[in-house]
Amino acid sequence: MSNKEDNDLLGDQLDQEYSGEQSTNSEKADALEGELVINGLTVEEEREFRVINRSFSLAEYSNSFTKIQWLLFIEIYETVKQFYLDRDDQYVESFSMESIIIRVPVNKIDSKLFDPSNRSKQLRDAAEGLMDMRVRNYIGPNKQGQMGFDFISMFPRITYNPTDDKDHIIVKVQSEIYEEMVPIQSYAQLDLKLLEALTTGNAQRLYAIFKSYAFKPKFTISFESLRRQMGFFESNTYPQWKYFNSQVLKPAVEQINKHKKYDIAVTYEKPRGKDEVVFKITNFSKQRNRYAEVLSLNEVIDAKTRIPNRLQRRYLQTTLKNCSKNVTITNLEELMSWIISDIISMQRKVGLKFDFKHAVNSISKQILNRIYTEPFSHQHLLETSGNANSIKVALADEFIQREISRLEKKGLYDEIRLRFTDQELIANRYQYLVDQFNEDDS
Repeated sequence: MSNKEDNDLLGDQLDQEYSGEQSTNSEKADALEGELVINGLTVEEEREFRVINRSFSLAEYSNSFTKIQWLLFIEIYETVKQFYLDRDDQYVESFSMESIIIRVPVNKIDSKLFDPSNRSKQLRDAAEGLMDMRVRNYIGPNKQGQMGFDFISMFPRITYNPTDDKDHIIVKVQSEIYEEMVPIQSYAQLDLKLLEALTTGNAQRLYAIFKSYAFKPKFTISFESLRRQMGFFESNTYPQWKYFNSQVLKPAVEQINKHKKYDIAVTYEKPRGKDEVVFKITNFSKQRNRYAEVLSLNEVIDAKTRIPNRLQRRYLQTTLKNCSKNVTITNLEELMSWIISDIISMQRKVGLKFDFKHAVNSISKQILNRIYTEPFSHQHLLETSGNANSIKVALADEFIQREISRLEKKGLYDEIRLRFTDQELIANRYQYLVDQFNEDDS
């Protein structure tokens, strides 16, 4: 069997073993019903909540996207969002500390946009356009007036190999990007498909700025900041308000207002003598205060169900797949059980300071070095009543170990408490269950 087949099988096993019947947040954050059509584009009548970050602005990406590039980006964004909102992960290939790799279905791109005789080149050109996308963060100035910068490439690798898979484009998204695409504490509304309908880069940039302010009815921004966010700071163009207003801002606002039937209407003014612009936004779309809960890797795993959330499960899957490339893993089910036991134990001990990535990466190093032979949480033996080793020899029992393990996987903790004494649990390397039971009683 090939390495790829081995890894696919490993992932399937992990999915079956640890998907469980976990409750998802999708019930709290369903897609809203009701659609309108703008120039052949589907637009939600009531925009659903999408999670964004003000510094992660579409204004930084491009002012010359083709429709194919926009639709590719929309699918990438949607896949990441659906994953973090616990709705779907079918297109998530892997999820690690460095990146998330996703599969974009080619058939989700409107077939009318393709020239049948030139489809491959159009896909390639669209992918190259996405490869040029980057987030630009400017730093400073310092005391000497020097400006700093921090540029992040969004998609360092995009692959389409029709021989292996003609139906999907494989996209690698940097961790700095996917974490900013869906940060945990910042909620606003964004409709990428309506944004795609705007035909000029300036209108797209300006709409993205409104988006970053959560479409507040009124907000004030400095002229320099507005000019920077619309992409004219670096090239030092339109430094004077008069020309910036007539050539950039006014035409962009007029184009956005053409779509006010479906979205927003904008007015603005620059107070005399002040270096700031005041925007007023009227929102025509129905806004629903919809609850949205974003998953976190550091979310506490329920000690009774022992089921990690979707992000945690994918992270563990990717970690073990990577480990299996260098180490033969024959005891997958037991290994996963050990890891989950350790994570639960560490979460209980460390509390809010627990770092899931750090913990799992430490365990993966142990696996690769072939020294992760038992879970750390099982290394607790009775030390307060006599000699620990003698108690272990006297009470350890292979049948008891298997039975406790079986009951634990089913979450039958009450039955464990009834059938086994604390000494039996401790001697058979289940001290952490004793600790858990004692905490529950206190």
